[in-house]
Amino acid sequence: MPVVVSLDNAVLEFLVYAAIAVITLIGLFKCIYPLWRNASLLNRAVVKLERNAAEGGRPLWHEARFLGRSLRTEWQQFLYNAGQMDMRGMPCDLNDYLNEETVLDRPGHAQLAELIPGLLTSLGILGTFMGLMQGLTDIDFTTAEGTITSIPQLLSGMRFAFATSVAGISCSLLFNMLNRMAAGRAMRALHSFEDAFYELAMTRPLQADVQLMCQKQDEEARLARLAENVGNHIAASLEVAVGRAMAPLTQSLDTFIKCATREQVDGVRRIVGQFVQQLNASLNGQMTALGDTMTAVTKGQIQAQQNLKNALETSRSLAESAKSIQDSSAQVARTMKELSDALNAQRIEQNVGVDAARTAAENIAARLEALGESLGRMQSALDRLSLDLDEQPAAASQDGEPTAMAL
Repeated sequence: MPVVVSLDNAVLEFLVYAAIAVITLIGLFKCIYPLWRNASLLNRAVVKLERNAAEGGRPLWHEARFLGRSLRTEWQQFLYNAGQMDMRGMPCDLNDYLNEETVLDRPGHAQLAELIPGLLTSLGILGTFMGLMQGLTDIDFTTAEGTITSIPQLLSGMRFAFATSVAGISCSLLFNMLNRMAAGRAMRALHSFEDAFYELAMTRPLQADVQLMCQKQDEEARLARLAENVGNHIAASLEVAVGRAMAPLTQSLDTFIKCATREQVDGVRRIVGQFVQQLNASLNGQMTALGDTMTAVTKGQIQAQQNLKNALETSRSLAESAKSIQDSSAQVARTMKELSDALNAQRIEQNVGVDAARTAAENIAARLEALGESLGRMQSALDRLSLDLDEQPAAASQDGEPTAMAL
């Protein structure tokens, strides 16, 4: 019986620890590893984008395997939809395909990740109660011997209870910490990839409200242009139709007006001619003579105006000639004045030069005179030196003769 009880305790302890270990491993491989893998793929994609932008080759992000196997489906959907919307002149938002749900929640099994810490803690508490139950089973406090015999069993059960609690809570804390670190790393990698992609590969799309506003304004502008074109077309069509309808009437009116005007002019001419003829006949041809005289006077006035015009042109040319002569005289006067000023300046410079030369000559003469005096003094000194030199041998010879004689 003790062997069965001990076997049962060992099996229960193994099962609890095995359950904690299995759940922890499931959390590591199902929740934490996918987040670390996606974060690494996104960081690697950022490096590829920067290297491709620096080299300037074919864009690598057009490939379906750009983000790896785990994110291939989302990336293929983005490429397909981006190509279709680009052909229609519409932007495609990367955040609709690569977001917190597709990169973190779904690959990392967010619901399972929320369940695992509580499950580990529950397993630890379950092990605690099982250990306490094993320690308190068959305990005997009726006698002192039974109490002493039950203490090892109670301590064994409490050890199992506390150990399972420590294991469950420790694994729960470790999983929470690793899961939060992996989620934060994946989120930072997602933001870094989004910023790098919009900076190096594609223009960042507008916000939804701004895009709707721009589309509304574009639609209003298109409708305004369409209304203007329709109005211009209708006006042109009406103008052509009215012109075609009124063309015969306008032509008839023009013909009538031209004929009526021509007849009126001819009638006025005939009336004036008859009036002039009758007036000339009544005045015995004086009207004709007056006309001839007026014609001669007109011709004389025209000739006088022509002569006056010629005289004005001649006087204008004389005035221009006089003005040019005056300008030339003024130019000659200015030139003579400049020459006079130049001569005066040159004369002043020559006077200054002559004064300087005179002063220099006087200085040179004074120096030559001083030099002559110095040479005279030097000659006198040389004469005295030569006399001294001549007198010294003679004195030496006179001193030497008595000495020789004494010897």
